[in-house]
Amino acid sequence: MPDYKVYYFNVKALGEPLRFLLSYGNLPFDDVRITREEWPALKPTMPMGQMPVLEVDGKKVHQSVAMSRYLANQVGLAGADDWENLMIDTVVDTVNDFRLKIAVVSYEPDDEIKEKKLVTLNNEVIPFYLEKLDDIARDNNGYLANSKLSWADIYFTAILDYLNYMTKSDLVANHPNLQRVVDNVTSIESIPMPMGQMPVLEVDGKRVHQSLAMCRYVAKQINLAGDNPLEALQIDAIVDTINDFRLKIAIVAYEPDDMVKEKKMITLNNEVIPFYLTKLNVIAKENNGHLVLGKPTWADVYFAGILDYLNYLTKTNLLENFPNLQEVVQKVLDNENVKAYIAKRPITEV
Repeated sequence: MPDYKVYYFNVKALGEPLRFLLSYGNLPFDDVRITREEWPALKPTMPMGQMPVLEVDGKKVHQSVAMSRYLANQVGLAGADDWENLMIDTVVDTVNDFRLKIAVVSYEPDDEIKEKKLVTLNNEVIPFYLEKLDDIARDNNGYLANSKLSWADIYFTAILDYLNYMTKSDLVANHPNLQRVVDNVTSIESIPMPMGQMPVLEVDGKRVHQSLAMCRYVAKQINLAGDNPLEALQIDAIVDTINDFRLKIAIVAYEPDDMVKEKKMITLNNEVIPFYLTKLNVIAKENNGHLVLGKPTWADVYFAGILDYLNYLTKTNLLENFPNLQEVVQKVLDNENVKAYIAKRPITEV
């Protein structure tokens, strides 16, 4: 058996399809995660000075799609003939075009130009690609090519979190056929859940992902999801607001450029955080110490559950001056079952 190594940064992005494919085939590999500090010294040793890089028996190769295609052949996820391979390549190249169109906007350094580009991206490019890909998935019974599992499905699923990160959205939320593609891949037991690929909820052996979707499902099982569609909508509106808040914090906290981060921190601390907390605090006051409907819902639990993480990202006590939000959290923490869980959970940094 060949000796495989995957070299990439400690992120998913373009390295994840390689990790998924190797894991699918149960092929042992060294997952070499390079730090930003290590990269300058290693860069000259990599083909074209870039990553990800796949090493096979000491031979290093680059180009993520070419490497994925090679691994697909090794693990039986390429097509059965030239025509099937053409169908797979067509979809993968389309997905990669989509990624590039998102990336060129996401990494635009000029805020004014970026804002203009985002209008076209969000109103035209993203809807166009997702509708086309969703139709393809529908026509292929929950797969992206040839009506069966192929490396096109693996590639799309593996980079989806990266696409969601760049667009600050859940791209497949309203595209059930693409969601089915993702579910078909994530339900494969050999597909790993590496760092950043969680949380995952397993119900009767079936694995699902996406934290909000999972919380909503669990909330329905324990009667915290509203009594009718309108109440469910009101809860979702609050949860999505909290998630928007989380994303705005996270994009600053994980900004790799210190100078850019420092500038973004000013806006975050002086505008974004006060705006969201003030609005949410008023909402909590109007709802008698809850975030919606004046009664316990999964919106309260979700907020209380991620608060420590938000405090960790901002290095602050976000609720220090917001007593109504403190009341929301305290009501959740006073629940006897939540108390029991907290008492036995492992101690972690965040």
